[in-house]
Amino acid sequence: MDSIGVDIQVVSTPPYFFNYHLSVKEGKKSARTINEGLLDMVSQKPDRFSAFATLPFQDVNYAVKELEWAMASGMKGAELCTHVNGLNYDDESLWPVFEAAEDLGAFLFFHPHNPAGKDRMTNYYTANTIGNPLENTIAISSIISGGVLDKFPEIDLCFSHGGGYASFGAPRIDRGYKVREEAGLNLSQIPSDYLKSIYYDCLTHGHKELSFLVNRVGAERVMLGSDFPFDMGLDSPVDWVKSSELISETEKDLIVGGNAHRVLNF
Repeated sequence: MDSIGVDIQVVSTPPYFFNYHLSVKEGKKSARTINEGLLDMVSQKPDRFSAFATLPFQDVNYAVKELEWAMASGMKGAELCTHVNGLNYDDESLWPVFEAAEDLGAFLFFHPHNPAGKDRMTNYYTANTIGNPLENTIAISSIISGGVLDKFPEIDLCFSHGGGYASFGAPRIDRGYKVREEAGLNLSQIPSDYLKSIYYDCLTHGHKELSFLVNRVGAERVMLGSDFPFDMGLDSPVDWVKSSELISETEKDLIVGGNAHRVLNF
């Protein structure tokens, strides 16, 4: 961390440990074991680490209790998969977690796993390179179009990988909103306006794409991400952001730390 200019890191479980497929009993045990392990890690260097909890979505009411316990234990929020065993977040059975997160001030960070269409992306690493951004896009779309942000206007949601294709596809989604009644049943404004109510990490893998994201949602909505320790992560995300010639120094400062300090209360 010192060598790449990172002062504080929020740690969370790798996506393959979401374990939503387990039984209710096993899911509860798995989540608590993971969360206790994360807290143990944080306790060894509390000035350098914080954590996002894992929630057992097998039982939504228990997921709420686990989030309450995590926040009381000093965690900053929770990491969620972009779907719950194929269920999108416009499904109101999942909304008690959003309600609790808003009430608790918990930050919810979304990361893909088991992307839609993965049976057609078995070669060339496309389940990751194409599938993961697609998953983020589907999740963002379901949250916006499902009315989650109207129902919970104070909630803090953040998506990995720059939010996938959501910012780039916004004009097409807006067009659908204008020409198809079902596209706007739950919305009080055009879909693209909601993008500015969500946070995104900076991992677009291109400075032009990062600049596009910043121009679309505002630098105050983009945060530093690393994807560590996976191969798709950036070796030095701080240096990567700061080396961009397409965004201002003020915008860079917000991305590499200012936003996290403000939102996560570091």
